[in-house]
Amino acid sequence: MAKQFIDFSFLEKRLSSLPSKYISVGFDTDDTIALGMEREMETGETNKYRLEPNYFNDKWSGGLEFDLDIIKNPCEYNGQENLEITKNEIREITRWLTSSHYPEWIQFEYESSDDEVTNYYGWFSNIENFVVAGIVYGLKLHFKCTTPFAYTDVKTFKQSVANTYKNFLINNDSDCLNEYIYPQITIKPNSNNQMFFCNLSDVTLLESGTLTKSSSTYFESLIDTLEKYAKSKGYTVRYTGIGAKEIESLCNDTAVQFYLVDKYANEMKCTAFYINDSTKQYKILTGGFFYLSLYKSLNIYIDTKRLIINDELGRMVTYDKLGINDVDQMYWFRLIPGNNTIQIYGDCTFEVKFREERKVGE
Repeated sequence: MAKQFIDFSFLEKRLSSLPSKYISVGFDTDDTIALGMEREMETGETNKYRLEPNYFNDKWSGGLEFDLDIIKNPCEYNGQENLEITKNEIREITRWLTSSHYPEWIQFEYESSDDEVTNYYGWFSNIENFVVAGIVYGLKLHFKCTTPFAYTDVKTFKQSVANTYKNFLINNDSDCLNEYIYPQITIKPNSNNQMFFCNLSDVTLLESGTLTKSSSTYFESLIDTLEKYAKSKGYTVRYTGIGAKEIESLCNDTAVQFYLVDKYANEMKCTAFYINDSTKQYKILTGGFFYLSLYKSLNIYIDTKRLIINDELGRMVTYDKLGINDVDQMYWFRLIPGNNTIQIYGDCTFEVKFREERKVGE
């Protein structure tokens, strides 16, 4: 069954932008809607002593494929001769759709604006003529996806902070319920400052509570609190900084990173921070926390899937320029399925962009 649509864009060009005007039709009578959900399980071998094989993972058997059947719009062209698709018009379409050598995004526009499944990723693997009496009246554009999934438009979540703390929710409604989404992050600083962002839904929370001022500063009280926690659990503490105590304060003396070391010398990277407002709430946790130093003239773009940090010109930004000295267990921001509670601190605009998978076929 051919996919029905009003318009589509590919390589930043729309079908409706062509000089000749086309509409979507279906040349076949097949009413089957392809889902592309066929999977296989990767297994080990069996023998006399192993009747049940080991199961390693599943894999999709193939990507989603569909046809886009088009003809000239009869409302725009009168007469049989004007409905013919000429060689120049065929050339115009084929050079547009077959020039890319790698998969690209295709985006559809439908009659119903409520349909959020508008994006697929792949390439045009074949283009065929629809011929009647030796004359080309239509084209079959065959699109082959790299995955069996469709995708939503890019979803954007933006928050601005001015040396304050802010919590907000990001909902991951992807159809891949056991997978993370690794988004694109843009950080635009308003001044030279340190900031952190933490996905509280993707941490192991060791302890939380209200910080009491037991020392001369609340930061020293935070150190005392995490030391007491470590001692109560049979750990020793090793800090990640340099100097006499190797304690490196972060984000205006509100956070610190350290290792909990057990009696077998196994280490676990942890973070402790508190909210410097009237509540003085503190948390000791593992994972989910990322900090960096920002400069007013340097916008930061983080590709969390490819583990790349770039500036506005696409140049790679090294960790040392961002004040990141300890990268052994650095957290790359990700979204778990469902709601994600994000906490940020700094003086900047923080923007998260991502697409969600939709397992709905063509």
